[in-house]
Amino acid sequence: MKINMEHSSVELNDLPDEILMIILKKLCNVEVLYSLKGVNKRLNAVAHDSIFTNRLTLMRRVLDHRTNPLPDAILDRFCLQILPEIHHKIKWLNLESSSMERILHATNYPNLYGLDIINVYDELIVPYLQRMSNLEKLTLNLATFVKNTFIDGNELNQNIVSYMPRLRIFEFYICSNHYRPKQIYLPSKEYIQHTFRDFKNDQVSSYIDYFQEKEFSLCHIYSYPYNLKYYYTITNNFPGGLFKYVQEVSLYDERSFEHEFFLRIQKSFPFIKIVSIKNSKPQNNKLCRESKNDNQDFSIIKYPYLINLTLYDAHDDYIEEFLVDTNICLPDNSVHINIDYEQLERVTHNFTRDSTRINCAKLDSLCLNGRRLPEYAKDYFPHV
Repeated sequence: MKINMEHSSVELNDLPDEILMIILKKLCNVEVLYSLKGVNKRLNAVAHDSIFTNRLTLMRRVLDHRTNPLPDAILDRFCLQILPEIHHKIKWLNLESSSMERILHATNYPNLYGLDIINVYDELIVPYLQRMSNLEKLTLNLATFVKNTFIDGNELNQNIVSYMPRLRIFEFYICSNHYRPKQIYLPSKEYIQHTFRDFKNDQVSSYIDYFQEKEFSLCHIYSYPYNLKYYYTITNNFPGGLFKYVQEVSLYDERSFEHEFFLRIQKSFPFIKIVSIKNSKPQNNKLCRESKNDNQDFSIIKYPYLINLTLYDAHDDYIEEFLVDTNICLPDNSVHINIDYEQLERVTHNFTRDSTRINCAKLDSLCLNGRRLPEYAKDYFPHV
């Protein structure tokens, strides 16, 4: 979808903010920035909203989930004009390998904390590591698309470890992402685990997820104890364990997350600060839980270090999970939530619901997608 600003800028400029945001949210962030940047003062301010600048995907996806760089004219404008103007607002970049260097050199990114680079494992990482023969310690945190099969112990031994005779410590978290898993044979968890039989240092854990609706699969392999700060795409198949250094997690599944799942997350990641949830499936056990008169065995979960919660792609049940005070106890006056306005309005019963009032009163700030918080609701969020 593209906007022809020559014919539509006047019409867009006449729309109220709420309607304008609903329309623009249907576009990708790159289209919004490229189309609205410099049109007029108001639309320029809209394009600079954090909704459109926090996370940018500066590439094109084509057939079979392959990627291409942006067209030269669009890439030129981003590198010469748009990125330097919004550089301090960018927190995450999704790039492909051929245009990566130019984009990263276009400006400074002082608040960037996430970088996804597509087509990078075979083309950049493996050849680069194979030249580091004197390396004694290697920490590798990688999420990558694979063409044929998952990265496993055989792959790491053959293409990385065998080139490093002095390597003593190898810490890693690798998530292999494969689309169209029905079309080829993919190995089992048991096979993946067996490929690490000759690894000398520490324990290696693995698990595999197959997502039938989206037609893709993920394979997680990581050394344990786990010393990295991030753990992404956690599902119901997560095997557990203690991850005391992890501060940021993302949760995703095509199956529902029940209350017990969030209890497992709290126990495995006792010091998490940042959580994002992507799950459109309602909880199965919610009605059963609410129908019970005796909830003595129901544990209230505490996330004492939580500071940032993203719920844009979460079902209402998970918003309730975090806002109803008999489910989860939030820390006082320190949590920022990213959420759709309509969902927040529904879950809080138009900002009148008593069971969500306590946790909402603890929130420090909100980023609402859809519209601003109305004046009558501000007493419901006294510290926001």
